Amino acid sequence: MHEGIAAESLVNLKARSESPPGYSRVPVPADRVSWATPFDDYAPNTYTAPQVLENDLSVRPGGWADEADPVQTFARRGAPRRLTGRPILFDAVGRPLNPAGRTGLAGRGLLGKWGPNFAADPIVTRFNPVTGEPELLAILRKDNGQWAIPGGMVDFGEDVSTTLAREFHEEAGVKLDMGDATLVYVGYVDDPRSTDHAWIESTVKHKHLDPAAASRIEPVAGDDAAVIRWMKLSDANVASLYASHSEFVRHVMKRLGR
Repeated sequence: MHEGIAAESLVNLKARSESPPGYSRVPVPADRVSWATPFDDYAPNTYTAPQVLENDLSVRPGGWADEADPVQTFARRGAPRRLTGRPILFDAVGRPLNPAGRTGLAGRGLLGKWGPNFAADPIVTRFNPVTGEPELLAILRKDNGQWAIPGGMVDFGEDVSTTLAREFHEEAGVKLDMGDATLVYVGYVDDPRSTDHAWIESTVKHKHLDPAAASRIEPVAGDDAAVIRWMKLSDANVASLYASHSEFVRHVMKRLGR
């Protein structure tokens, strides 16, 4: 199903070491990441971004964020479920626990949902028409200055292929049918926004464009993208990609014979 990247093969590295604005993580040694490992003096700071609290759907009609109390949230919409179907653990006050372990920060951070926040990431590639080298259509994120796959969050009730196409259009200015894209990965993503109680789970799909289709694309940066360009799939470029994107793209490179 996952064509080479096993679900849950990714671990908390960036989710422990990187902190977006507002975050203040406490150190979590590598041997204390697992919830199964005792960490008696673990006392993470708690942070939920103001924009998340302001969009609490219980106080703002049309809000995109859960209530402040996770118990009330789950009473309203049911217990959270993971993309992989694997169980979620909860702490003593009913908060879901990050399946990859401790992150050094409690609360939801920049994420709206308690537990899994679902994303979709389209990987679109071509062979350079001059050099023949494989290239990835990548964006430079405005929020952190890192190169990334142009993905985004899945709207409630939205089909993943629709999300992939919508996000690609919003970020790259290109309408592209992702219905025939190949599944690369489904599951937990090592994302800098993750906390002990909120995290990203993504569906990643790959579409390789033939020369004719690639020639018709005129990408334009939009929404969260400062720049968009065809990026050479070199080891150095791929290693610097945002979150777990490097792992996904390395798998695609193997599929392309690189």
